[in-house]
Amino acid sequence: MHITAVTPFACASPVTDWVFVRVDTDQPGLVGWGEASLPGKYAGVMGAVQDVGGLILGADPTDSEWCWQRIYRHAYWRGGPVQTSALSGIDVALWDIRGKLAGQPIHKLLGGPVRRRIRLYANCGLATDPEVFRTRVREAVGLGYTAVKIYPLPPMGPVAGPALLRQVAACCEAVRDELGPDRDFAVDCHGRMTAAVAVQVEAAIRHTSPLWIEEPVAPESPQALARCAEAFVTPVAVGERLFTRWAFRDVLERGWAGIIQPDVSNAGGITEMARLAQLAELYGVGFAPHNPNGPLQTWASLHLAAHAQAFAILEHRHEPPLQAFMRAIAGTIVEIGPDGHAALPAAPGLGAAIDAAALAAHPPRRFVHESFRPDGSIGDW
Repeated sequence: MHITAVTPFACASPVTDWVFVRVDTDQPGLVGWGEASLPGKYAGVMGAVQDVGGLILGADPTDSEWCWQRIYRHAYWRGGPVQTSALSGIDVALWDIRGKLAGQPIHKLLGGPVRRRIRLYANCGLATDPEVFRTRVREAVGLGYTAVKIYPLPPMGPVAGPALLRQVAACCEAVRDELGPDRDFAVDCHGRMTAAVAVQVEAAIRHTSPLWIEEPVAPESPQALARCAEAFVTPVAVGERLFTRWAFRDVLERGWAGIIQPDVSNAGGITEMARLAQLAELYGVGFAPHNPNGPLQTWASLHLAAHAQAFAILEHRHEPPLQAFMRAIAGTIVEIGPDGHAALPAAPGLGAAIDAAALAAHPPRRFVHESFRPDGSIGDW
């Protein structure tokens, strides 16, 4: 058995662009699907899939480690978000094939599950109005979630005055009030703050007991992250814009995070995510995969969550229109069950596949992920 084709597909979803990868084999009907979504960069990722796919044509698809190493090490220029996303989508597709051949879900091939169910949290999006968050949180709790995440920061400059601190605190207080004392919420800052502002914001919202503060500073600022780790009482979560174990080395060795959040569609696929989960366990930090995009990303993340001892909680897109779109292109999606948890995947392989014909009705379009500060300057999205 060998790989005969590696093909990228893209579509426009209700929230952004998504990229999927199909790996075909010479065994009739045996194909694997993965997701390589990198919002705003769909053309680059599709090109990268085409660039590296030829490296594994003719290879045995069950030799996923050899394929991973060939793709990662073939070029003088390694890593980066575009190439690693292409690698990630291909890797997940190869695991899908392995699972189908074995007649087992992927988590069984990783060594089996260590838990009976998987806790989910609802991504409640960006806003600056406490009442907007109250409404969104109420809806999420009504669907069964016991945890949510919010993005309460406006586009920011390098300093923050008392008005901004009051606004962020008011959002967090509204969420805590809506959730009550026993449910959880996390705060995502999208890397918008300087270290000085991040320290002020954490002190201003500490009393609301967030589960974590995510990406308080830009990922290219390790000294700023170190300052946050030293000054915060609230745990720091990072990793959605870090790729492969090499990028996580300093974060883990220097104790800069309490939770790591690699993305299975960007950080190296299931092969690399399983390694990162083991490193999280080794360094005593939580493993909470970043998961804001398409249906195959969620299925792959669910398999990893089932297996990883260090797993904490999984991000989940719960909005009914988005779930309906995912169901239309993938047939089956991960859904919330009792007490805010999802069931373990049971089908062979990944558990879902993309209907390529359905994607044709939703051709990709250019999404621009950016924001502007009040003075017109460019902010961090």
